[in-house]
Amino acid sequence: MKLSENQFDLIEAYLNNELSAMDRASFENDIQTDPELSAEVSRQREFRLGLRALGIQKKLEQARSAYKSSLATDHPAPKRAARVQPFFKWQSWAAAASVILVLGVGYYAYEQTASRQADLAFAETVSANTNDDLLKSFPTEGVSSQTRATFLEAINQYKAGKYDRAIEQLKVLPADKKTVAYKNYLLGLSYLANKQSGRAIPLLIKAQQTTSIELHTKAEWFLTLAYVKNNQKERALPLLKRISLNKAHPFQSLAQRVLTKIQ
Repeated sequence: MKLSENQFDLIEAYLNNELSAMDRASFENDIQTDPELSAEVSRQREFRLGLRALGIQKKLEQARSAYKSSLATDHPAPKRAARVQPFFKWQSWAAAASVILVLGVGYYAYEQTASRQADLAFAETVSANTNDDLLKSFPTEGVSSQTRATFLEAINQYKAGKYDRAIEQLKVLPADKKTVAYKNYLLGLSYLANKQSGRAIPLLIKAQQTTSIELHTKAEWFLTLAYVKNNQKERALPLLKRISLNKAHPFQSLAQRVLTKIQ
């Protein structure tokens, strides 16, 4: 199923923060239910990040606005009406866009390399941590057997790669001060494994607010990877540097590996 012209317009307005609060909420709901739309939003967001890093996005937008204005002047037409665009103007626009695309591709490839390294680090970390120890340290005093059973089932769903199911169970899992950090950690981890790093970040931040040193350490590490995956280099770098310099940190070598790809 191909995206419609209206959907592409909405993507542009969404990424430019031009939608009303109601329209934005509606569009974000569409993103969650439409994998093709979600993938296209991610592609366009990543490409914009490349352009912004090169300092040329503003010039591209100005050129595009000038091009649209020239079309409106030369060929005024009702909204959505089909029109023939002057070939020589389109040719000039395409040439300019091609130059910008070539410049942006280098940065995009660089970001993809860092993201790929984060994927590898995530896979290696998860393979060494089955989360069985998470259940062992899960509070028992004052916690119902049903809550513990649901948490166990969520862990099993996660281990089976059924991340959507794990997310559904964890979202409705009752949590108090004793268990909320565990819920936030596994929920954030499930979102990260489900390639929804933006949703994982706030949960992993909350998961660090725990008295368990082990849980705090793991939440911090996966938060770092979530920042890398979400192209938030300025937040990922300080954490990566601190972890990579800490010989006692269980993820030191992985942090050093990821760090070399994004510095």
